Amino acid sequence: MENAKVLVAGLAVKQLPELEKVCEVTFAPAGAGKDWYLANLGDFDALISGKLPVDQELLDAGKKLKIVSATGVGYDHIDVDYASSQGIIVSNCPASVMQPTAEMAFTLLLALSRKLALYNQEMRQGNFLDTGLLENQGQSPVGKTLASYARTFGMNILYHNRHQLPENEERALGVSYVPFADLLSQADYVSLNAPATAETYHVIDEAALSMMQPTAFLINTSRGSLVDEAALLRALKGKRIAGAGLDVFEEEPDFNKEFCQLDNVILTPHAGSATRESRRSVLKEASHNIVSFLVDGVPVNRVN
Repeated sequence: MENAKVLVAGLAVKQLPELEKVCEVTFAPAGAGKDWYLANLGDFDALISGKLPVDQELLDAGKKLKIVSATGVGYDHIDVDYASSQGIIVSNCPASVMQPTAEMAFTLLLALSRKLALYNQEMRQGNFLDTGLLENQGQSPVGKTLASYARTFGMNILYHNRHQLPENEERALGVSYVPFADLLSQADYVSLNAPATAETYHVIDEAALSMMQPTAFLINTSRGSLVDEAALLRALKGKRIAGAGLDVFEEEPDFNKEFCQLDNVILTPHAGSATRESRRSVLKEASHNIVSFLVDGVPVNRVN
């Protein structure tokens, strides 16, 4: 498609060389509100959306829109069903964020295991903890069961998904499929890596937390809506699970500050993919989504 016009929304970057070679690229003004997008989106064939919520009203305003690309694996800020009804393709960027998000999950796992939040807090207050005391000792992840990612530390890997992998893939990855209830009851670390959908909303609730071992940790690097935070706070305060590593929250950036009072919780600001390498890669991937469809006619990373 010649002279394709692309709008880039909600990103601090002001250059996309791969995209600018073949498309006319416009960067939305910093701080632009919804009214600006409603007034201007109608001129564009494609939209790259960082954090801009792309709802039915915006999609209707984009009368020429043919494709919307999210700059990450998550696309819950885009009304995919309505886009589909209007013949608009929605794509995402899974390749760029998988590795750094997995790194963050494992970082949280190790930090929780070795009580880094407690140690750091006490040291900053001038207290040199006696690690000879049992309550001040962490635990090694070696030989433990992780419910989703990584064999690096010789861990047993269980997983649950809507669809079980073929047997040859399970063997290659060294993973074992179990029902969700079994995963919760057997895992030493429960790592959440699912999209935000109606099906996954509060998948970790009071009942799920009650199935977990009192020595188990919950790690969430996916979306905050997967966890009932009120139920999690009760479980953490009651020592019904050992701790939690949370990179995402039900409300962002105004997350529940009750978590800050707990020394068995590590909090990070939705930073799973926040590496320089990943951010460069995701912009290239989003650009490729647009170019591949508008120029080559081949949709990439299509989610609808």
